[in-house]
Amino acid sequence: MAQTQDTQQAPIARVEITGSAIKRTESETALPITVLTHADLERTGATTAQDLVNLIPSNFGGGVLAQNVGSTGNPSTANLRGLGAQYTLVLLNGRRVANYAFGSNPVDLNSIPMSAIERVEVLRDGASAIYGADAVAGVINFILRKDYQGAELSAYDSKVQQKGGNTRSFNFTGGYGDLATQNFNVLLSANHEVDDALKSTQRSFAKTGVRPDLGLIKNSPRNGIPNFNFTDSNGNQYTNVNPYRYKNCDNAAFALIPIGSPTKCGTDYVRFIDLIPKAKHDNIVARGVLQLNDDNEVYVEATHTRDETTAHYSPAPYTKPMIYPASGRFYPKSFTLPKGMTLSNGTVLTADTVVTPVGPMSGTWRTVAGGGRADLTNVTNNRFLVGTKGTIAGWDYDAALSYSKNKGEILFGDGQYSYAKLTPLIASGAINVFGDQDADSLAALQSARLTGMENSATSTAKEFDARLSKELMQMQYGSLGFAVGIDMRREQLEQISSDVMASGDQVGGNGPVPGVSGGRKVYSAYSELSVPLYQHLDLDLAARYDKYKNDFGTSFSQVSPKASLRYQPIKELMMRSSVAKGFRAPTLYQNLLPYAYGQNTNGSFSDPVRCPGGTPIASVNPVGALEDECNVQLSAARGGNPNLDPEKSKQFSLGMVFQPTQSISGSLDYWNIKIDHSIVQTSEIGVFDNPTLYQNNYWRVDPKTLPLDSTGKPFLDPTTLNKSNSIQGSTNKDFPLAFIDLPYANSSRFFASGLDLNLNYKRKIDGVGSFGVNLDGTYYLTHGYQYTGVGSVSDLGKYKDFGATPRWRHILTFTLKTGPVVLSLTHNYTEGYQDYTNADLIGPDYPAERRVSSNSTFDTQAVWTPIKNVDLALGIKNLTNQEPPSSRNDQGFQTGYDPQYGNPLGRVFYARAKYKFW
Repeated sequence: MAQTQDTQQAPIARVEITGSAIKRTESETALPITVLTHADLERTGATTAQDLVNLIPSNFGGGVLAQNVGSTGNPSTANLRGLGAQYTLVLLNGRRVANYAFGSNPVDLNSIPMSAIERVEVLRDGASAIYGADAVAGVINFILRKDYQGAELSAYDSKVQQKGGNTRSFNFTGGYGDLATQNFNVLLSANHEVDDALKSTQRSFAKTGVRPDLGLIKNSPRNGIPNFNFTDSNGNQYTNVNPYRYKNCDNAAFALIPIGSPTKCGTDYVRFIDLIPKAKHDNIVARGVLQLNDDNEVYVEATHTRDETTAHYSPAPYTKPMIYPASGRFYPKSFTLPKGMTLSNGTVLTADTVVTPVGPMSGTWRTVAGGGRADLTNVTNNRFLVGTKGTIAGWDYDAALSYSKNKGEILFGDGQYSYAKLTPLIASGAINVFGDQDADSLAALQSARLTGMENSATSTAKEFDARLSKELMQMQYGSLGFAVGIDMRREQLEQISSDVMASGDQVGGNGPVPGVSGGRKVYSAYSELSVPLYQHLDLDLAARYDKYKNDFGTSFSQVSPKASLRYQPIKELMMRSSVAKGFRAPTLYQNLLPYAYGQNTNGSFSDPVRCPGGTPIASVNPVGALEDECNVQLSAARGGNPNLDPEKSKQFSLGMVFQPTQSISGSLDYWNIKIDHSIVQTSEIGVFDNPTLYQNNYWRVDPKTLPLDSTGKPFLDPTTLNKSNSIQGSTNKDFPLAFIDLPYANSSRFFASGLDLNLNYKRKIDGVGSFGVNLDGTYYLTHGYQYTGVGSVSDLGKYKDFGATPRWRHILTFTLKTGPVVLSLTHNYTEGYQDYTNADLIGPDYPAERRVSSNSTFDTQAVWTPIKNVDLALGIKNLTNQEPPSSRNDQGFQTGYDPQYGNPLGRVFYARAKYKFW
């Protein structure tokens, strides 16, 4: 009776729930939603949205900051269901923000101002019918604090036990005004964070590319002191001989190491790189609400974020043929051939042998003398929004006009050089390619440095949206709810390359990097109907119409329907299910990227025709004479496609929410997603693993058609080769690889299914306090992809073209609140998987199958509130100091672990102090 009276006096408020446009009173909806409160956010010790999202079990394999090492302009992204970041929609206060400006990427999590976030709602179900075509795998909605009153100042500091990667942050949040009594509220929040770099040399498991335990000798034959081709005074010719090979490549300053051939050295370039780059994050958030009357309000939001990243990686490889003249002042008077070397006449040297070189010497060089390369990336995100919401004539309404802009700039840092400036210096002999530079040659080398802008990019979104909702009528079993909305959006993308980048003049760069410019308009209308079918049985129907009209002439449209059921026969049990269709439009980048030749593959591979299994074949044109062809980044061509079709998706879910006792509650949901006509860039892993299937993606060049260099030999410049002067699908062993073609196409389908489990236990223990346990986990049943015309491939527990999908992930948290102290212990677990396999390296030390062990870490935190306005928190991340699971993945610069799946920091101690002024 008391509960009935309370309900009559204070009716349960109807609230907006992520995934629906209709205000509701139910605490559990027909859609599976995970809510992370502000207290949850603080308990994790996360300081950025990337840190937080990576702790959500249903999210896996998104972009991380470490991927900017050697590959700039990569955002931190969410990736629900491991299907790809492009299928997860990230919202701020239920509305969009501009996509990341570089590449073909969705929202950068670094643009989310974590300091002002009240809670995060994770919709683990497709929402294309409500939010738009790209909400296929789910929605992560970051919700700002509202009606906040008071002021607080907090500081955070972390110390990494093994050094490197420390973080410091400062935050102020203040709010003034009571909507109920003063009719207004304003909020201001500002945050500053600095993250130190973590160098490879600071971690034993990642400081070198030589990992015999993994079967890896990850190096490059492009050295600061090259493997030379030359002729001696007796007319004998030598190929790929290093001046330090007779010393077993002992030259630490140039990071030389022995590689397979008895005459060659390689560069252990891993010694130069960052594991995690240096970063700085700043954000300011302002929000104001004016209550016009009891039913209507006007609100304004403004956010500004700025992120600066400095990434260091290996010295630049001079990938064009390098010729040093006999007249050069560093030309060697003698050259030592190593013991065990086989001469062209078949003689095997029984001792180190000194010869006198004559004439020009050639080889592949690396600018080690100029130090490692660095890229500086600055990204700002500005968002302004003005809106009004309330009730008119019984209709709930919400309308807003917003402008969002993501702008980035990448600058040349140390160790970046121009081919146009450096080539004549080498040709004149002014640069020492045989060892250390003197003052004059170092000055000459530095005169070829690049400075200023590499690339800039801007992504803008102008949007107007409005929605109305109302309970239309009272039916036998409840109210009939209805909502309708419109959304009009203008998207613009402009990516500008400097002249150096557009022409491919950057030494060791990825060839020509073209600019992209274009825009489109998106018109949408949607509706939702909530129908009480029977007692405790509700049906929700929704549909959205999206029309994309591109400035370059193409357009497409589609309807995305969705239906969901909610049945609660008893208060302790609720059943739910949903079924939906959706689609995702190609991005402007995927449509408009001009074709570029002379780029590089991300990973290291061997030409399957001229260097099968990493072993050079005998040929009229010697392998490696014109370009590196074995276990190295090979030439690639990439481009967009204006005729791409939209992707289409189908999905359904079935689950239940239960609470058998006051202390125990939980949920179990089955979900299934299928995406057809998926837009993918042809996988380089797939192309090299299946050269027969992808034969037409290989383009070769006849050396007889190449121009001649100053010595009269053919000169292969990858940036000059294209489809008009190369041969498609050739398997001629005398023709080196011109490039592999990696276009965008609707050439794949993705599929995934699994179970989401949540179990929660809460209990008050007399004399102790409140104790709680929460388990949140995701178990994958299927996960994989299928290219057109071939069988499906499962990447469930296996590293394949798009990475690996561990079968099980969970977060298990124990909490105890006793008096002014709150203690927590969290177990983060990701099941292991079958490691990446480079087919060229399979051998006795490199088995075809290897397992990456499970990743299991513990975090703990203690929060003490000694007085009313003070919170002091001490925490430890990775309590047992676990190293990331070892992996032989070589798709990035980091070695020994996978930076996308493992954290190299180790044990981290942190402290946070927060003071509330009022």
